[in-house]
Amino acid sequence: MNLVGKIFVFLIFCMSVVFMSFAVMIYATHKNWRDEVLRQDVGPRGEKIGWKKRLEDEKRKNVELQAQKENLQNQIATQEAAKRQEIAKLEAEYGRLQDENAQLEDTYVEKTRELSDLLAKVQAQQDVLEALREENEKMRVDIATTRGVIDEQLEKYLIQTEQLHQAQGELKRLEERKGQLLEELALAERVLQANDLTKNTPVDDTPPPIDGVITAVKRMKDNIYVEVTVGSDDGIRQGNKMEVYRGGQYLGQIEIVRTAPDKSVGRVDRSRQQGEIRARDRVETRRNLKFTADLSS
Repeated sequence: MNLVGKIFVFLIFCMSVVFMSFAVMIYATHKNWRDEVLRQDVGPRGEKIGWKKRLEDEKRKNVELQAQKENLQNQIATQEAAKRQEIAKLEAEYGRLQDENAQLEDTYVEKTRELSDLLAKVQAQQDVLEALREENEKMRVDIATTRGVIDEQLEKYLIQTEQLHQAQGELKRLEERKGQLLEELALAERVLQANDLTKNTPVDDTPPPIDGVITAVKRMKDNIYVEVTVGSDDGIRQGNKMEVYRGGQYLGQIEIVRTAPDKSVGRVDRSRQQGEIRARDRVETRRNLKFTADLSS
């Protein structure tokens, strides 16, 4: 329905309301209808203007409304022309949009197909990612294990480094000891040369250079046994021979027959005895005598 039809409907509605009001008023009140119709002004008791006056006013308003209606109709015609032009433009735009929509639908179908392909690829990538996650988890476990091994190896390395430093210190000490031993070896070689000995001279039965004192003498049948103050802790072994002296007098030789850690028992060699052997006589090994003689010289 256009604007004109709406206006007519409104006018008809207004007239219907007016005539309905007339009927209601006539029905509701039993008044002097001539006064009601012909009254020009509002009554002293508030009576409304008469129906004739109101009708004239309504007719005047109707004339004004008719003029407004014609004006509105002209405006509507102008607007309709503008709307027709706008509709033509819109139809052209609608056609263009339909073409564009068709292209978009084609594009949508293509994009949907591409999206399906991409979804398939994404699913494949997700599978690969899941596999990589599992592998990563395994690698984390391996890394943790490796770190533990590395820490253990590092601890071992630190310990070995400390041991190396200790070994280097020990090596330095041994090198210093080596120098000392070389000096002692040179001195020992001079002693060997002074005693007409070599490094190949057997020394299994040779006692170390040591001296002691006889603490007791005991005779048993044809043998004389003496107890001396040196024993196995001093390097004396069974079978070693020691010389007996009292001051500067040589008294003979004894052969060790029994040893203890701090003392030994020797048998006097009667064939080499040159004097009576008594307690508190001094005993020395032949090597000790030679070594002492060389040092004193």
